[in-house]
Amino acid sequence: MNVFVSYSRRDNSLLRLAEIEVRLSHIGEVYIDDLHHPLDVDRHVAVIAALGAADVFIAVASPQYPHTPWTRHEVKEAARRGLPLLLLTETGAVRGARYDELIPVLNATP
Repeated sequence: MNVFVSYSRRDNSLLRLAEIEVRLSHIGEVYIDDLHHPLDVDRHVAVIAALGAADVFIAVASPQYPHTPWTRHEVKEAARRGLPLLLLTETGAVRGARYDELIPVLNATP
């Protein structure tokens, strides 16, 4: 199973992202762009390709998550594709979620 992880860079260091990768590895093959971005590919192209290959979308809840253009784009694209949504909460719990729970992200304008 391919797992796409969406997060705010401002709230997640590379160390935190590596911890998230380990935490979610039991679900499947985890894609976190800052950890897995191929340097010879445009980041936007790589992210869209990873979203296209994803079986599940995981949003990492954090204060800045609703406020970044990348997360807004990722959420909208995942919802459009009908990917199952999981939420990694700030307490570290992973739970099923609905896209309407991310309304602030979906309705935010860039």
